[in-house]
Amino acid sequence: MRGRRRPRGNTRGVSEVIGAILLVAITITAGVILWSFRLNLTPQAPMIGFTVRSGGSNPVWGDPSDCQPQGSWTYPLTSAERTPWTNSWESQCYYGETGNFSIVNTTEIIVSGHSPSDILISDITFTFVCNNDSSSGGTTVLVTGPLSTMTWFPGTSTTPAPDAPHLGWCGNFNAGNWSGVPGLLPAYGTFYNRLGMFIPLNPGDTALSNGDTFLLYIHNGGWPLDFLCVAVGVGMYPAWVCPNGMSAIPQADFDDYHGAPPWCFLTAAACTIYLTYTGNPSTLLAAIPVASLVSA
Repeated sequence: MRGRRRPRGNTRGVSEVIGAILLVAITITAGVILWSFRLNLTPQAPMIGFTVRSGGSNPVWGDPSDCQPQGSWTYPLTSAERTPWTNSWESQCYYGETGNFSIVNTTEIIVSGHSPSDILISDITFTFVCNNDSSSGGTTVLVTGPLSTMTWFPGTSTTPAPDAPHLGWCGNFNAGNWSGVPGLLPAYGTFYNRLGMFIPLNPGDTALSNGDTFLLYIHNGGWPLDFLCVAVGVGMYPAWVCPNGMSAIPQADFDDYHGAPPWCFLTAAACTIYLTYTGNPSTLLAAIPVASLVSA
């Protein structure tokens, strides 16, 4: 006896359901592939515009030896002036920036526009390159570092950042180990702020803003007035020897150097400032001949 036949099911309906499931799976797979392509798009290089403003002058903030306290003083100081001068110099010049700092010629490199809006100043490196001078045959770097380590807020900050860069060589001139008078202690490890400083429009910001300024000292005439020997004359820095036997009298700066060396202004190729974005992708933002900064 043959077995009973099973009733025929609706095979067409089952096929339609299976086809729909496969179509959905293919669509999801295609979407995943398209999304993965979007993740691999090449990042766009940032763009930053700069405006150069030359012919200015600013105090040499950050160098207490080139500062005298507010007020009227007689040099050499009288016995009655010594204690007030010392106290005022420490508070206004050594620990603050409210004293009468000497004035040096400056040029401002100002951010005038940028894209995207969230560029970190830690991703922008300032490099001052000296291509050569009359006695050196190679390329030297006077200073290099991220802008975030070169911030200085006159009147609010007393020390550079812990990782702040120091001045190095420009040709055969060692700005980090220099003194204009033989036999004097050199300025070992001089910080970047003898050359310039980055001043954010909004102190404390980590992202770039239009109006952020790199202030560059331009050493193309005159010397700051130095008050170090006055401090020696009132009993500070007893190991220091003042030049030419002078004591307790202000004089032209002799213990360090401010600004770009003068030979940087002799030819367009002598010295160059490079501003570089070090994020992804790394990009040269600007190459500025230093010689152009006194006439821009």
